[in-house]
Amino acid sequence: MSETVSSLGYVNKIYRNVSAVDLDSLERLLHDIQSAGVIIPLGEGRSKGALSIAVSEMAKMRDGKIVIDRGDVGFPGREISEAAPILKQRFGRVCLLINSGSGRSITPLVDAQNLASYIGKTGAHRDYTIDLVTSDLQSPLAKIASKYGNVLHLMGREEVAEAEEAKVFRDVGIMEDTFILGSGVLFHAIAEALYDKALPSKAHEYAKEICLEAGKVVEKSLTSEFYEFVTRKLETRSLCFFGGLGSSYEVARMTAVRVSHIKRAIGDQVYVARESSTPAPRQGDLLIVISSSGETEIVSTWCKSFKRMGGQIAAVVGNADSTIASMADSVLEIPVKNEPGRPNRFYVYAEFALSPLPILLVESLEAKGFKLPEYILRWHQSVTA
Repeated sequence: MSETVSSLGYVNKIYRNVSAVDLDSLERLLHDIQSAGVIIPLGEGRSKGALSIAVSEMAKMRDGKIVIDRGDVGFPGREISEAAPILKQRFGRVCLLINSGSGRSITPLVDAQNLASYIGKTGAHRDYTIDLVTSDLQSPLAKIASKYGNVLHLMGREEVAEAEEAKVFRDVGIMEDTFILGSGVLFHAIAEALYDKALPSKAHEYAKEICLEAGKVVEKSLTSEFYEFVTRKLETRSLCFFGGLGSSYEVARMTAVRVSHIKRAIGDQVYVARESSTPAPRQGDLLIVISSSGETEIVSTWCKSFKRMGGQIAAVVGNADSTIASMADSVLEIPVKNEPGRPNRFYVYAEFALSPLPILLVESLEAKGFKLPEYILRWHQSVTA
């Protein structure tokens, strides 16, 4: 399949990879999620973020799923094996849902091994499933999930030659973009299929549709005044803050991780609002906020305080006529028609829209003669996602 959905090669690869997933595997994964009384999402870094956005939408939709995060203060046990019988008694069938491109992510692997051992000892195969989306069917996590649940193979971690210049990232992405964004699309499509009580084939249709629309959003973003403004600000010696609540918070964190590597290379830092290490902003600092409605009260309050301290704001919103947009120095609008209770595609589109940001920043710095650290040119070689 050679259909072009974007001028960025990695976005086209995401579309091809999503289109190529096995429908039988997708059906089995959807069935396990659908039949679960409770979902425990697992992953590391941005892989966890992509999964968290989708399961959050599953939890918020009409007749939504119960989702309990491993890091919640109310998680009933130090080990998965301690929590498993409690969660089974409270909610019914337990689904350990894992997103790991490498299939070797440490935290999910430890938890999966722990639950697998518990299932083996108790023989409760019908009460628990370990389900995985990965690029490596020979990985330790894939072997566990194939025995105690289901594995969906999603390409996206193929080895590529080491980059010699920044423009290569337009084709390959950075820090596992291809797998992480693709898995986010699939999980969201599953959420929509659950909402519609539709067949697995519909989830596949939704996934391809989301990719096509995301490609349009990316193209609009690349030529926007928003990107020109943000790139110019990020090149200056100033701190950058990201903010959002709920699913927007996950988008903010995922983008912050990628931008932080470049800002550190030029002597600055990137922070995410609400985290314990976040300092007070200074005059000239940049706040990038994400909000579907543009009316999130807490985020709006952050914006007011930031402006009062002399900072500048860039907003990614679903409504350009919103309160948050009115306070921003630059706005990227991603309008999404969404009925109440239905999983909201805004967050997936926002992930895609912000994904080229570090790539364009690196290109701009390189064009100005800034010598990039060697590790940045090996971004796409990450092995833990």
